[in-house]
Amino acid sequence: MCSPLPRNFHSFAGILIAKSGALVGLSGGRDSVALLLMLKQVLQCNNLAACHINHCIRGEESDADEQFCADLCKRLDVPFICKRVDVPALARKTGLSLEEAARKVRYQTFFENRKLSAEGYIALAHHADDQAETVLFNMARGASGPRAMRPIDERGIMRPLLNVTRQEITDWLLARGETWRDDSTNALTDVTRNRLRHEVLPLLNDAMGRDVTPILCRGANLFQETHDALDEALTELPIKDPQGRLYLPFVLQKSEALRKAIIHHYLRSHGVPDIKESTVLAVDVILPPNATHSRICLPGGFLAIRHHKRLELRLPEE
Repeated sequence: MCSPLPRNFHSFAGILIAKSGALVGLSGGRDSVALLLMLKQVLQCNNLAACHINHCIRGEESDADEQFCADLCKRLDVPFICKRVDVPALARKTGLSLEEAARKVRYQTFFENRKLSAEGYIALAHHADDQAETVLFNMARGASGPRAMRPIDERGIMRPLLNVTRQEITDWLLARGETWRDDSTNALTDVTRNRLRHEVLPLLNDAMGRDVTPILCRGANLFQETHDALDEALTELPIKDPQGRLYLPFVLQKSEALRKAIIHHYLRSHGVPDIKESTVLAVDVILPPNATHSRICLPGGFLAIRHHKRLELRLPEE
């Protein structure tokens, strides 16, 4: 008899995956191994495939991870997709950090291979501890509030384990007698997220006398609900003209707080990445008709250009 799902498993995401299938990101670590087993053996999802990326960072250890994933998928009768990418070489070529380059490769590969079902869902094994780290990371780097990952996002990514802790996942696997692979680089503290995991969060737990992970996750969820409500309200306001440009006579009448919310909403709706408060403030400066400058460069290669009482976003090649 299969062990039941952990109590905080996101059932709605699981139901969607069980109904339509998904591409599961499979690293070989405990989290992704548990997710694949839960979907296949507990929820009995038959329309699954697993995707593994060999980052070629740890030599024989990376190859052993790949083989472990291939063997697991063979045992579960799940189609296995594997891509090998020399991430260290890619990082040197692009100037990205090793972590950033690996993440870029992973998501690109997932999106390229997600056409498993009509919905094209991608199932990832981020859990509550990952969520807490993400909240701290975004707050410390100056992102707009304690932004967190969603159980289901607009790109079709599902995270059914987002409210399940790492310890709960470990206990679930051990109860079933399952094994997994440990990535030795996760123990290194020269990577920001690893330092948050191994140093910062334990210190916070000690200072507060409790496990702060569920508190951080709950706070992020509440923030997200408020943010979603604000987004819904902003879509009802006449902030854009028929061509989709920001309508400045309306925006400039608003308070600074609402104006910043409108700008952030507008940038995000056009796909501008990595929006920080400094980005929003820089755009706000060029909105008045008497502003010294009428254009500004934004993250992702976008240009914000003010003309004829409108603000439009475009890429330099447009």
